[in-house]
Amino acid sequence: MKTLVVLGGADGSVSVYQRARGLGYRTICVDIRPSAPGVLHADEFVQLSVRAPERIASALAGRDDIVGVLCPASDVGLPALAWLTRHWNLPASLPDLAMRASVDKSVFRELCAELDLPGYRAVSGTPDDDLVKRARELRFPALVKPVDSSGSRGVVACAGPGFLRSAFAESVAFSPEGKLVVEEYVTGMHLTVEVLMRQGSVAFHAVTERTITPPPYFVTTSHLVPAELPSGVDAELVGMLEAVCERIDYPDGPLTLDAVLGRDGRLYLVEMGARMGGNGLAELIESCYGVDVMAATMATAMGDEPVLASREPVPTMVQVFGADRAGRLAEVCGIEEVRSHPAVVDLRLFADEGTFVRAYEQAGYKLGYAVLQAPTMDDLRAAAEAVRGALKFRLDDVTQAVPQP
Repeated sequence: MKTLVVLGGADGSVSVYQRARGLGYRTICVDIRPSAPGVLHADEFVQLSVRAPERIASALAGRDDIVGVLCPASDVGLPALAWLTRHWNLPASLPDLAMRASVDKSVFRELCAELDLPGYRAVSGTPDDDLVKRARELRFPALVKPVDSSGSRGVVACAGPGFLRSAFAESVAFSPEGKLVVEEYVTGMHLTVEVLMRQGSVAFHAVTERTITPPPYFVTTSHLVPAELPSGVDAELVGMLEAVCERIDYPDGPLTLDAVLGRDGRLYLVEMGARMGGNGLAELIESCYGVDVMAATMATAMGDEPVLASREPVPTMVQVFGADRAGRLAEVCGIEEVRSHPAVVDLRLFADEGTFVRAYEQAGYKLGYAVLQAPTMDDLRAAAEAVRGALKFRLDDVTQAVPQP
């Protein structure tokens, strides 16, 4: 039987394990945590860090059933994916520059500048006096980010130059390399772009309108498709994507990007990952367009031809749920009411009653998400409001429902 190695078992990867099983593949979950949600859905578990490809290869030495490696919903395992695909001589290798642009935000910023794509000023380096000096030349407010984190971990808003050192101290705690990037903050419509490349061309892409929490965390609370883009922006986006992929020598495979359609009408690419996105994006896209991006990504990983026939889009949304404070989850109310709502396609919850939950300050702290679909955008927004009102997460230290972000 064909086996896929999946790097990481976080909640964002659970649907990948489930879909792989539905397609007849075995899966091996690689994660340092035996309690990772994906472990329960995998056929095998290898308890190792996804940052240790040599140890992963050693643990799986002698296997002749491994046909592909996946790294869904996080960039952390992409260096291991690149190493393992070369080590096992698999068809879908990850080029070095594609990997580095995914795991280091400063590399991607340099790449966009080299290609003369719409950009904004940014500086990067270790959090020392030199970085403070260079960052003072930027326009504020700015964002301070670890160059090597994802899921909004360590993203800190910086209102002015006087706050740089405190922002550095907070942000660098989330950087394994101890390196930061300071970027001018671009206001406008926040977007996520999911792409599948084939032979150097964009074979399929979907653009979501992304809602985020206000400063200081900037965590995703919803994705809406199709995004309402001005005329010409989508064609411009395709050209930008193909230029990036040509430069990083990445003709085939999935790509996820954050972007902003600025108030000046320009489209800014913010960061990229040579992988599928998380937060229910695959389910969102399949519901909206009828394209199974998980199956397509698995096919590409094995060197097979993906199926990408799409249909006319239907308004669809992913609504993410999270707590506004930390505490022990005493009760989840309204589950059956939400599941029975005619607009709800899927509901996934990641926190059990009695467990400790954190405030929704990082993507990994979400309590769950729902996929909703309706005939019109107005109907969809009304359904999302009804779902947010019905689903309540009660903590044991408060009597009222925890508000949704």
